[in-house]
Amino acid sequence: MVLHTAKIARSVRFLSSRRAILTASVGTAALLLAPSAFAADAAAGEAAAAPSSSSVTEIVVTANKLNSSKVLEVPGAIQALSGAALQKAGAVGFLDIANQIPGLAVQDLGPGDRKYIIRGVSSTGASTTGVYYDEAVISGANANDGGGFESDIRSYDIDHIEVLRGPQGTLYGADSMSGTIRFITNKPNLNDFGGYLTAEASDTNHGGGNYDFNGEVNLPIIADKVALRVVGWTLNDSGYINQDRVGAGSSPTDTTGSEIRGVNNDIVQGGRVALRVQPTDNFTIDASFSDQSEYSGGSSRYTPTGVAGYPIPGAAASQGCDLCNTDVTRSPWSDNLQVFSLTGTYKFQYGTLTATTNQYNRKLDFNFDSTPDLISYKTPYDAETQEPQTRDVNSSEIRYASDFDFPVNFVAGVYRQYETDDLSVHVLGTNADGEVISPFSTSPSANPLLNGNPYGGGSFFGRIDDRTTTEYAGFGEATWKVTSKLTLVAGLRYFTETLGGFGQTTQAFGAACTSATCSVNPYPSQSASKVTFKFNGSYKFNDQLLVYATAAQGFRGGGINAPQFLGPKVEDIPESFKPDSLWNYEVGAKGKLFNGKLDYQIDAYAIFWYGIQVAETTQDGLFSYTGNAGNAVVKGLEFEFDAHPIQHLTASFSGSYTDSYLSEGATPFQYAANNTLGLTGESLPEVAPEQFNVGLNYTAPLPMATDWKGTLAGDITYRSAENSYFTSNPYNIPLRPYTLLNVRAGLATGLWSATLFIRNLTDDRAQVSAINSSQDPEALLTVQPRTVGVSVTRTF
Repeated sequence: MVLHTAKIARSVRFLSSRRAILTASVGTAALLLAPSAFAADAAAGEAAAAPSSSSVTEIVVTANKLNSSKVLEVPGAIQALSGAALQKAGAVGFLDIANQIPGLAVQDLGPGDRKYIIRGVSSTGASTTGVYYDEAVISGANANDGGGFESDIRSYDIDHIEVLRGPQGTLYGADSMSGTIRFITNKPNLNDFGGYLTAEASDTNHGGGNYDFNGEVNLPIIADKVALRVVGWTLNDSGYINQDRVGAGSSPTDTTGSEIRGVNNDIVQGGRVALRVQPTDNFTIDASFSDQSEYSGGSSRYTPTGVAGYPIPGAAASQGCDLCNTDVTRSPWSDNLQVFSLTGTYKFQYGTLTATTNQYNRKLDFNFDSTPDLISYKTPYDAETQEPQTRDVNSSEIRYASDFDFPVNFVAGVYRQYETDDLSVHVLGTNADGEVISPFSTSPSANPLLNGNPYGGGSFFGRIDDRTTTEYAGFGEATWKVTSKLTLVAGLRYFTETLGGFGQTTQAFGAACTSATCSVNPYPSQSASKVTFKFNGSYKFNDQLLVYATAAQGFRGGGINAPQFLGPKVEDIPESFKPDSLWNYEVGAKGKLFNGKLDYQIDAYAIFWYGIQVAETTQDGLFSYTGNAGNAVVKGLEFEFDAHPIQHLTASFSGSYTDSYLSEGATPFQYAANNTLGLTGESLPEVAPEQFNVGLNYTAPLPMATDWKGTLAGDITYRSAENSYFTSNPYNIPLRPYTLLNVRAGLATGLWSATLFIRNLTDDRAQVSAINSSQDPEALLTVQPRTVGVSVTRTF
């Protein structure tokens, strides 16, 4: 049965990028940035700056691990977002600004459970986008079930965020197959005491009141030697999804159900403590600890108007509606994460040595309604699946970045990562309140299908799936300044990984466990290695024009398939799946025009993706596993223009065009066995061909009150229509185009600032994604409805 697979079908549909059986689950959204709007807000309350200094293209980044450079000096596609500007714009999480970054899409399954997609490269399995919190690897992974993609660490007291588009495999490893996102936190200031406090209150249409309190304090302990920085936050966002038939079918006599409003609320609490010690001018030690807990009361998906909820025997039919969910059990969700970091840097005469070790721990408790799964197997009882998962990632790196006074410099290092993923799956009976009646038990007497009391709760099914991954890498990248204008870069990375683990059924579905069916099953050890390359050339004609060309390879490790434990085998499930890889070819230009009044970045790329990791099924459609199938091509154009036409006014226009398709899809035999696989020539799912963004910001001293500044700002984003699945997939749901509008107005004087904002001004039901299958009828996910609020900040 599907419940006995390593990936329960419903969980895979709901969690594994919502595309459990797609050849390439992708969503290349070149959602676009209005960078000047953020940057201008950052200047509110300060002296007016020259137009060029307000641009985010002036942010200093360290993406190449060799030296610090401004964005317009980096020969590659990179976006940098100022943390101070994000704070002033009211962006509390990455999702608040992700839909404004060129080349980036986010598959959003609700609070704390997102998947980042750069340039349309995404599929089942580990993340194709590397994510770093300072030096710590926090990239999403879904080696087994559990819903664990990218955790949503809130972006408070961030120095800046770097989004590197295109493969970053030579410096950032296998998880950076399509790009890398880096969250760079503010480090303690060794000499200045200071901080801020922010309070925000808002109201969400179809939801309720929200609040957000956050603050930071910097404490020098020993001048020039030791300092401490403490950051804290707490926020509560109301839910806007109503669950209208909770408990229907929980007993033969009670099949009407009840309504619970605002189930997808979001409660977050967290903090960070950072310590900087600088014994000498050349030696710096940074240590930090970040902790965050997040809770949501239910699913963020809804059954749209005109779509029937899944049928429950004996219960009245249920129809979908605006922002209503037709599940019958509660689906609470919690996420607790911790990041420990220790980094030391020593500056020698001819370079800098960096050594870092980091620990990322995540405990995820995910629950979902598994009633439709039981109904599909002639077991019509309310049930909920609990999937507690623990993921621990230890990463360490030592690298040396040279600083020679001659044309050739380099960065070289070694890297190690050890990861454990421990998952439990418990399918439990629920009551009229949609809540689990009793905890999971391995006893046969607790199995409702054996004890004859299915309405009394109990444990329908259980299993565990524990995995380990060990990675080692050596990497290097050399930069040769051939002339003052021409620069060449070449890099490589050798990567090797070893995978292991075991699985065990702990409660059999409808049968008593035996030594054969419930024994521990070690997974065969798997290993893979790869060498990836990068080549880049750039030519700086002058301060107004830099052109570059890049050829870079991306790579993602393979994985293990859990075996089928129960039921007749239709076919053997492969023990493992292989790595997949791609080549990205890119050309671009960036610079300034009209005496610095216009900053621009333009790039065009072509990606060739081979051996895509896909979720496949057995011929009877009951068992899911991961395999390698098909190739794809993604071609695109991205652009960003940031203008400062007159004093105090900034404007931006950015966008992208993407053409993505399967160059080698399913064979006729494969498609006959599984008609959800794409065919050659079909466009990749969740890839919007066109994306555009326009932003305006006007920040100026107020008339008759020069110690006050006012800000009026807004941005509008458009995303064209797309398909949620391949068009040949019978479950495909076409997603309509949408436009989102945000506006804000602010006042600032001295140490005080206040902002009035409206997000999603038109209250648009943007269809960001969809879920559909034989056991999980059509559901949509949308953005937060119109939210109106005010934020006040006091610095000190």
